Amino acid sequence: MYSTYIPILLYHQISPSESAHDPQGLIVPTYQFEKQMNYLYEHGYSCKSMKELLFNAKDRVIGRNKVFALNFDDGYANFLTEAFPILQRYGFTATVFVVTDLVGKQSNWSGEHGTQLLSWKQIKVLQQAGISIGSHSCTHSDLTQLSNEDVWNEISSSKQKLEDELGHEISLMSYPYWESNNEIQDMAKAAGYKLACGVTQGSIGEFNLWRIESHRDDKPKNLSLKLSPGYRYAVQARRWIREKKSVKQNGANRSHTSHFEQRGRPIQTNK
Repeated sequence: MYSTYIPILLYHQISPSESAHDPQGLIVPTYQFEKQMNYLYEHGYSCKSMKELLFNAKDRVIGRNKVFALNFDDGYANFLTEAFPILQRYGFTATVFVVTDLVGKQSNWSGEHGTQLLSWKQIKVLQQAGISIGSHSCTHSDLTQLSNEDVWNEISSSKQKLEDELGHEISLMSYPYWESNNEIQDMAKAAGYKLACGVTQGSIGEFNLWRIESHRDDKPKNLSLKLSPGYRYAVQARRWIREKKSVKQNGANRSHTSHFEQRGRPIQTNK
């Protein structure tokens, strides 16, 4: 049974050096990742696989007993060289979501362009060592900007490719840029996935699991706060307030726009 509260920490790159170009703060230095994992280990947190967490009906017990999961999006090669040895040291596991058309190549998306990605051989080594593998689409495109036919191909073809290469069913996926909608989530279900991941936006469900982003500047003790049930509720409350303000502001803008349109004046918008 799907648990309604699943504390999942989301990472991208773990790098041996500080990155000069990291506008979103997603490249966590190895020493910082080491400190974060050490803190969780020393404070009694237990790292479980996604399947162990997601199908445990005792969600309140999970949240109370310091249990969490780790996700790594994009499938960077530095997961193997930097993150994986640290996870082994503390007995932690993780799920790595890979972009199937770019396996063994370099990333080509904004913000983290030109970084080496895991090869099929490396992915198989990780799988044999207990790391779960999931789909992050074929090309890392924003699915919400594609036609239904292209979305279906991104979702279903990546799943099939992973199953052909790894020899078992792939049940997990994460959406590129964490963007999805109800139609995309329905297609993920129809393709045969059991669960799909976003971040802290939209309605929480089996095909829009909320995950908590970890950043390069996160102090180790901050992770215990991020893993608490109260953190999710605080995020939900802030999002609700922002949405209410946005609706109110958009209503005011529409009224203001209508006034200018009636007078035949050009409309200027700030983006």
